[in-house]
Amino acid sequence: MPPLTIRTYKTALPSFLFISALMTLSLSGCASTPDKKGEHIHVAPVAQMFRPAQEALHRGDYDQAIRQFENLQTEYPYGPYSEQSQLDTAYAYYRSGDSKAAAAAASAFIKAHPANPHVVYAYYLKALAEYEGIEGPEYTPTPDYQALNTFTYLAKTFPKTPYAVSARLHIAKIIDILGQRNLNICKFYYIRDAYVASANRCSRVITDYQLSPAREEALYYLSKSYLHLNLNQQARTTAAILHANYPQGRFTKRLRSLWEHAPKASTAYVG
Repeated sequence: MPPLTIRTYKTALPSFLFISALMTLSLSGCASTPDKKGEHIHVAPVAQMFRPAQEALHRGDYDQAIRQFENLQTEYPYGPYSEQSQLDTAYAYYRSGDSKAAAAAASAFIKAHPANPHVVYAYYLKALAEYEGIEGPEYTPTPDYQALNTFTYLAKTFPKTPYAVSARLHIAKIIDILGQRNLNICKFYYIRDAYVASANRCSRVITDYQLSPAREEALYYLSKSYLHLNLNQQARTTAAILHANYPQGRFTKRLRSLWEHAPKASTAYVG
């Protein structure tokens, strides 16, 4: 499996999860299912249905792979081939660009097979598919929170897997996006003289997204909002915190007169 990587808003999926043990399985004879008239219709053995579907997946014919995997699940709803085909279906949807269908297929697998040894891959695929829906800090944050929740669950539940490493990288990126989004809202309120709303949004950046680069500017606008609300002590305290955390920052320099006169006790580092 190649290294897991992360790119802005979009990400690369590790190579197709291949369970080699399945390829050693074989079923002799043929199966049959009754049609509506009670007559039996010939059904190919599961291994014979699985093989061409996987070949289609490997050559990048995702639509064909999806159809064949779903046909297999219809004819053989139980067993290892069926479980693998469900994972492969989610993967094929993801690679074809249908992230919503990929997330839905991965969720269905998780619900149906929570004890499957490869369920962590399903969680990872679900999170990646949700991550694909993130458009940036200017857009609706719904996919951001969905991906954040799934990645967080994966990292906490399966901390020693390689997927957890990638999940933590994605979490950091999502926090950056959400922090910037809330900062943008803070500034939106600030320039419209809605200082209470501005202060509330800035506080959210500082408390909820502490690792986001947006926190520095949020401290600045929080201090400025306090000034406009005549909360001078809070403004000085916030300016001092900004100075303690970002002593050389450009926003720190703008509030020099505030943090220089702040009480010593208020200059504690906020980590």
